[in-house]
Amino acid sequence: MSQSVSGDTFEKRSTSQRVITAVAEETGNDPTEVGPLYHVVDPDALDRLFSATKGSGRNQGYVAFTFGGCDVVVSGNGDVDVTERDVATELADEDGDIRSLGTNLDETA
Repeated sequence: MSQSVSGDTFEKRSTSQRVITAVAEETGNDPTEVGPLYHVVDPDALDRLFSATKGSGRNQGYVAFTFGGCDVVVSGNGDVDVTERDVATELADEDGDIRSLGTNLDETA
């Protein structure tokens, strides 16, 4: 099962709050039970990275990490996509908390 959070519903919440809420919904837990986000990624840095900018909004890039038993991807446009991990994936992934950081830049530009 996969949970995607975007649009008007969570628009006024910070990115870190939306991640916690989406993970809680995906796992069926209360947001206070999914664990502290700061053990995985700096919530203030995550909020600043995806905050609105003057002029055009941020549409490129993403941050992907594991939190609360889920794979989390926060896209440049602020969408939060959460997929619960299965036990086999949890056991196989021992390389750390932050899994990737990337951009969606067009390489021909």
